[in-house]
Amino acid sequence: MLYKEYIKIKALSVHRIGNKAAVEGVELSDSPVELDETLGEILKSYFLMAFKDEERYRFSHPTDNDLNAVYSYASQAFENDGTFHEQSKNMAKYLYEQSEHPNIKRGDLYVVYFKDCILDGETIDAIGLFKSENKDTYIHINHVAGGFSVESQTGMSINKLDKGCLIFNIKKNEGYMACVVDNANRSDAKYWVNDFLQLKRCEDDFRQTEQVVAMCKSFITKLPEDYDKATKAVMMNKVIETLGESSVSIGAIAENAFEPVGASDDFMRYVDSFQAKNEVTFRESFQGKKECISKRGVRIATKIRLDDNFELNILGGEKNIEKGFNRNRGQKYYTLYFDREK
Repeated sequence: MLYKEYIKIKALSVHRIGNKAAVEGVELSDSPVELDETLGEILKSYFLMAFKDEERYRFSHPTDNDLNAVYSYASQAFENDGTFHEQSKNMAKYLYEQSEHPNIKRGDLYVVYFKDCILDGETIDAIGLFKSENKDTYIHINHVAGGFSVESQTGMSINKLDKGCLIFNIKKNEGYMACVVDNANRSDAKYWVNDFLQLKRCEDDFRQTEQVVAMCKSFITKLPEDYDKATKAVMMNKVIETLGESSVSIGAIAENAFEPVGASDDFMRYVDSFQAKNEVTFRESFQGKKECISKRGVRIATKIRLDDNFELNILGGEKNIEKGFNRNRGQKYYTLYFDREK
């Protein structure tokens, strides 16, 4: 977990990055920006507010991470923070080289050296890269003799970060540890993550949980109609319950969620197929991360829609659900048993 309270901005450099396809060029600053304490706190809040450190990444390269430009520049800045501004200019020039898609917007690149980042209990330095592309219009009122004047100004909104990356000075040999924000349009073609940063998701507990949930949802969805929707919803809930344990295994999920309905063998075969098809490997055991489970996705997997009139959200209690067919009405029905309404 990342504690943001004690983080301090040690240095900030700003450069303006144009669209290379439009030959807009890159404007580099000569020196870092001087910040007072108040502005430093405002910018820190703006830079860090959008990050969820549970989703972690690492730098990658087909042959050697030292050939990943941003990884290399960050490494040099970590090794000698006196070179920070020079490395920030290198990053700016490299970002310009990657800004070839015609829909990539001109914007300002903020490169920040952070101190006192507490990540998973360890105090480390970090380098932040943030690009602001969208401008907002503000109304500015000036007090003049006998009244006020009103004028409009254009500037960066501090309420939403367009693109960002935090690089933590830890696990260098594995490509560092990074978090990323990319509120890109589809037309941006993900150039920030894929072309500029060249990041890959870390195969940690968060990622394992995410993949297991996706696999289980896919398996349950593909089960034959012999398994009704109520049974499938109960299976998904059992998967989520199992992921709440401190130590989780694929075998435990099979036993808790699928063995009671006779589907555990089919599930284990599906696991093998899923790993081969998606080039992933599930560890023998991992810690389930319930916070990474999409609430919307789980609701879809546990919800039963009856015609256009009713929706049932099955949260458990499978022994209190009965399904039948009323011959007189020619309709199916569910019977639910409960102790009290809430």
